[in-house]
Amino acid sequence: MIYPARSSNRGVTLIELFLVVTLVSILSLVSTAFYSRFLGANAVDVVRDDIVGSLRKAQIYSMMGKQNSVWGVYYNSGTSLLTLFMGNSYALRDAAFDEEFNLNPNVSLSGLSEITFSRITGLPSSQPTINITYGNKSRTVTMNSQGIVNR
Repeated sequence: MIYPARSSNRGVTLIELFLVVTLVSILSLVSTAFYSRFLGANAVDVVRDDIVGSLRKAQIYSMMGKQNSVWGVYYNSGTSLLTLFMGNSYALRDAAFDEEFNLNPNVSLSGLSEITFSRITGLPSSQPTINITYGNKSRTVTMNSQGIVNR
């Protein structure tokens, strides 16, 4: 018995191609939106961690009397540079001991300019409330009179 040959089209129709392109485009847009939100939240958290780490490091250096001096942290908003310095103030510091951290320039930072910690006790010269903002994401870092940092 001879069977008739079946004809089958194995090509892709224009409608199928259009549906696939549309689906890929929608998925790309959705993933880009989620990714940009993730980057914003991550940028704020990274800056917060850098600030908290620098404050704690300056406090520990002062408490242990490193180089027999006071230590502090200075933030220059123009350059987005956070500096851990040795000395009674940023203006009177010994620049040879500076530790500098470049913060993300897209992140807005307010409430921190200069803070020093007293030798041995580690008490801060001020009790800053530091606001860190990127887009609609924000975090706050506070320090009390005893030098305890809350994030």
